[in-house]
Amino acid sequence: MKLRAGNYGDDMWPLCQSRGIASITYAPIYNTDLTSLSKGDVDKNVKTAARASIQRFGWDMKGGDVIYVGDSVSKSIIARGYITAEVGKRAYRYNAHDAITEPDNPTISWRHEVPVRWDSDFVPFTYTDGAPLITVMHFDPAWAKAKEQALVLTQTERNLGLHESLLNESAYMRDTPASQKNVLRLHSALSNLFRIWIEGQFGTKVEQEKQRIDLRFFYRGISHLVEVKICYGENTRHAIREALGQILEYNHYPAYEESQSWWLVLDCKPAEKDFIFITALKERYGLPLRLAWLVDEYFEIFPHSSFP
Repeated sequence: MKLRAGNYGDDMWPLCQSRGIASITYAPIYNTDLTSLSKGDVDKNVKTAARASIQRFGWDMKGGDVIYVGDSVSKSIIARGYITAEVGKRAYRYNAHDAITEPDNPTISWRHEVPVRWDSDFVPFTYTDGAPLITVMHFDPAWAKAKEQALVLTQTERNLGLHESLLNESAYMRDTPASQKNVLRLHSALSNLFRIWIEGQFGTKVEQEKQRIDLRFFYRGISHLVEVKICYGENTRHAIREALGQILEYNHYPAYEESQSWWLVLDCKPAEKDFIFITALKERYGLPLRLAWLVDEYFEIFPHSSFP
């Protein structure tokens, strides 16, 4: 998404960052509340690229989606944020009272908003803008000139197979029975959902995809390492086996720092034998393991009493 007024106009990104929002506006809908409207009800005078952008912004953006901000002047992706509305729900809201305004034209208020938690440690990267006249779009990874590759989402992350990858697809290969592309899409979506859930539930910042580790966070003085796995055909045994190897490497191989708590996060409920297996590893070898799996819009944890 781009956050400038017109072509190369006022930079609205600092205002959006300070407010914790993404915002957009077009004539003649400066003061039109879209909340109770459908896509087809948008004023017919909003045409072509502007119409597509406002429809994506007003209806397709959902809680849990990721936004990357493209700057038309620097030709860079300058920011990343996570929409903080309820996961999977329409995020749009209309600000009738204290909307941001264009610095060079304060009579124009940007009343169309979605709430966003912007990353404070995002590293910008250059890209080739394949759609310079479009404000809200899917980002084509082929445009990127750096390792970071991402897109503006237009599907709820809960639908784990219906969108492109959120994280870097070129960083390393994942060996699973499914196609490489599909694995990365599903893995990235599950990783983002778990990050949003942990940060929302426990108010702690989560690092994602650093040193090839899926996620890492600190809570109450304890360091937590997270390995995320997709269980094709509900083959949880295979996923757990693969995850354990990676967790041991990330904790004990030279150049890695050992974490005090190890998470295996799955996209489906483990089998009863999986619980027995994890319990045996904890009791016999003292491994600080936890299982977590996706259930609708939250995660179950095993052992249930082990966190927080």
